[in-house]
Amino acid sequence: MKVAVFHPGTQHSWQTAAALQDLGALEFYATSIFYKPDQWPYRIERYLPEGLRAKVHREFSRFEHRALDPSRVKTIGMFEWLERFASRSGYNRLAVRLDQMGNRRFSSLLESEIRAPRPFALWGYNSSSLESFRAAREAGRVTILDRTIGDWRYYNHEMAPVFERYADWFPDGYKNMESLVINRDDEEYDAADIILCGSEFCGKTVREWSPVPGVADKVRVLPYCFDAALFEGVPPPKPVDRRGPVRFLFVGQVGMRKGIHHVLEAFAQLPPGSAELTLVGQMQITKAAFAPYRDRVNYLPTVPRSAIPDIMAQHHAMVFPSYFEGSSLSLLESLASGLALIQTSQAGNGVTADTGIELARPDTELTLAAMLAVIEDRDRLGRVDKFSRDGLLFVRLGERQFRDGGNTRHI
Repeated sequence: MKVAVFHPGTQHSWQTAAALQDLGALEFYATSIFYKPDQWPYRIERYLPEGLRAKVHREFSRFEHRALDPSRVKTIGMFEWLERFASRSGYNRLAVRLDQMGNRRFSSLLESEIRAPRPFALWGYNSSSLESFRAAREAGRVTILDRTIGDWRYYNHEMAPVFERYADWFPDGYKNMESLVINRDDEEYDAADIILCGSEFCGKTVREWSPVPGVADKVRVLPYCFDAALFEGVPPPKPVDRRGPVRFLFVGQVGMRKGIHHVLEAFAQLPPGSAELTLVGQMQITKAAFAPYRDRVNYLPTVPRSAIPDIMAQHHAMVFPSYFEGSSLSLLESLASGLALIQTSQAGNGVTADTGIELARPDTELTLAAMLAVIEDRDRLGRVDKFSRDGLLFVRLGERQFRDGGNTRHI
């Protein structure tokens, strides 16, 4: 049976679609944004002044996925652009509302495909699949929910104490994930035949925090992998300079959920000249909180995915003490680039005894100790570089395989 993949945004939906396409099992891929230069709104770039054209093209190119056959891609709705504009402008509550409205509109337009007579299963993503799954159930289709984040009840439990200690770091104050979102997630769990999670941590939060009857029996852990086509040109890591600074990297939303406060506080305590730090991603902490560190770090706002391999190739170690993820793709991309990892188990898959340090919990002192250990043991850092390039735990995406502890899993 073929599989139709849908997502009104991105996540890793296009990679899933590409995997199924290569297996000859993709019915279609439906999304809101997919770069097609000859279609609206993308063709507008050809009419813009040169400087603005380049800027707009960089934004559009974030949604260019050459591995996918365009004839198998259906673009539905434009709410995703409005949501992204609201989020970039700092209107986070509005962005959430637009996301919900867009997901419902997307599902209504997708329904005619779901009710078509030809057989196929439906693969959707969290917070955007409920209406489509209900229609699919009525049509007798198998439904697969790709849960890309842990259960929000765990998030609420963990982040409330962080706000009590770091209230001035939160730009809009701290807000629990709303009950209407959590309730909708439970309805998605119930409507799904299978729930896929990218890491054991993510799956555990669903099993332990959702009250939906039978939810634990639906959960499967299918680890993610990195985009080999994007990283195939990354050069082998250079030998680690024993006298120069260790170059640390943080890639992701620069916010409290991902432990950025621990990264900045730890970096500030490192011996002068021993390390450099680069942050890549949308800033989600207050300007006042970031101000004491601003001149000491290299901050790059959101960049096209195509720029990530070159950025990673210039660094030695990825530091990511996150509180709550599904499984961070940036960790796997760091391994593909030969970086050592400093991460929590909550961040997802990546670190092993040979590839870096797993923190017992998100914490400034533990992050500091791990960064110092990397700085002080250049021999170990060099061995990690070699292991990551020559003995990757995750095989190339083109083979549609996922390696976990020596066992290879296939879609």
